[in-house]
Amino acid sequence: MQTFTAPLATTYKIECWGASGGVNGNGAYTIGYIDISKNFILYVYVGERGMSSQSDYNKPQSGTFNGGGGFTVPNPDKYNGTGGGATDIRLQNGNWDNFNSLKSRIMVAAGAGSCIAGNPSSYGGALSTPNYTNTHTHPDYNTNAAQGATQTSGYKFGIGQDGGRAGAGGGYYGGYATVRDESNVIGIRGTGGSSFISGYPGCNAISESSTEDNIIHTGQPNHYSGYVFSNSVMIAGNASMPKPKGGTEQGHSGDGYAIISWISPSL
Repeated sequence: MQTFTAPLATTYKIECWGASGGVNGNGAYTIGYIDISKNFILYVYVGERGMSSQSDYNKPQSGTFNGGGGFTVPNPDKYNGTGGGATDIRLQNGNWDNFNSLKSRIMVAAGAGSCIAGNPSSYGGALSTPNYTNTHTHPDYNTNAAQGATQTSGYKFGIGQDGGRAGAGGGYYGGYATVRDESNVIGIRGTGGSSFISGYPGCNAISESSTEDNIIHTGQPNHYSGYVFSNSVMIAGNASMPKPKGGTEQGHSGDGYAIISWISPSL
């Protein structure tokens, strides 16, 4: 976690990029403008990219920072992958998976899931990610569908699921992953998470009274804090977006990224 203390009372432009999955998926992008006062503190959590080249695939791997899921089934072919973490802006600090900190998020750029080659990429989503049916024909792999994340559903609020050989992405809601089916066949996909921007049409904010065991959605996009972005844009990880250091990219690849810049007030 990193802190940003506003040097001026003015309008700030905030951009976030979610991290890519370990295999075959790129992160989402969010941008918006928000007015904050001098010395106001924002807490920035930057997602860790999913891993696809750990030195020892004969051991399960835990997930990545800020919500990316791990994998539970060792395999030496190095196609296993962990999910990418989300990048988000919070009003309350704490461990990345602390629920009170998670519910204070006012912007979230989703991380991508991971999936074995031969399947469509598990990109980080905008308002939601698609549901997938595994198209891999190998008999040892799970062909059950992996459900995507939305504004009101996912594996967990802010956390992607650990999968058999591929973890899901972090996000507003983390994605689901296929683990094993009733025949003990191994799952090979984790879906990406969903994104969130306070004030963005189609977003569904939660109530301040929500708890980890009882999340209450308000049906409207504004965060309970009253901090709302204007001129916001949300781009899923399967589409063209700005690169953090200039140019464009087709979904964000690598670790997540965040840029906060201010617009000088009129004199």
